[in-house]
Amino acid sequence: MLLIGGLFGRLVGCLAVMIFKVHTSDYWAWLDPGAFALIGAASFFGGVSRLTMSLAVILMEMTNDIQFLLPIMVTIMVSKWVGDLLTHSFYHALLEVKCIPFLDSEPFITHENEPVSLELFKSGDAMSSPVVCVKKEESVSELAEKLQECGHSGFPVVNDNNQLIGSITRRILAVVLEYHFDRNQENVTYEQFLQHDPSYRQNTILEKLVADAGERRIDLTPYMNQSAVSVPSSFSLHRTYVLFRTMGLRHLIVTDNDNTVVGMLSRKDLMGHALEDRLSPIISDVILKKSA
Repeated sequence: MLLIGGLFGRLVGCLAVMIFKVHTSDYWAWLDPGAFALIGAASFFGGVSRLTMSLAVILMEMTNDIQFLLPIMVTIMVSKWVGDLLTHSFYHALLEVKCIPFLDSEPFITHENEPVSLELFKSGDAMSSPVVCVKKEESVSELAEKLQECGHSGFPVVNDNNQLIGSITRRILAVVLEYHFDRNQENVTYEQFLQHDPSYRQNTILEKLVADAGERRIDLTPYMNQSAVSVPSSFSLHRTYVLFRTMGLRHLIVTDNDNTVVGMLSRKDLMGHALEDRLSPIISDVILKKSA
């Protein structure tokens, strides 16, 4: 990006020299193709990446000339303003190309080309349901079968009364099942969780456990996250969004008044288009109720 911007900047500088000719007086000192190349590199890089302070520092370190500080800062700010006015940054576009769910700082959905506040809705309106839960003490064959049948990356852990007591990820379950029942190791250490990747053998191990586990059971208490974050189904959807993004969560469990799991929220559920699709059946009624 610096190279492309520098090439355009130098081209403009060379054209300026051809038009105004070469002068030796101090007034015409700005008419330097090298200076134009620097400004072009700053504008192109700033417009594409939307970097501000860090880009100014990088270019100042390259030039080692304090006289370029003001034009570089002005160029970067103008390129950022123009870029923000037209579209989002190049890196944001890469997230969309790779289908990576990225949450903006504030949720934004529209209805009939008008912005709609998520404070009008509840977390239960956007959650995914029903949820695949695992028991604190689970049958190994049933647990392996659940992992086979769904591709979820996280599961709520419930007690015998189906009340939430924690959560556990798919990766942890796969590692625990492999070490406990395929390698006959009683306990799994933290280092083994970090170093081991069960994905390459996961299907083989799960098929084996479904067929051969019998009545064996496993206690998930040592491995589950006992401080799993959850919200009631009546919680404000806007505050749910802010909580999810601020805490950097992968999953957010939704419960009812009895702490029974009724739904789950992931990043994909809170994307703008997903919220519009999920809320579209009720959005008109909610807006009418508010205006009444």
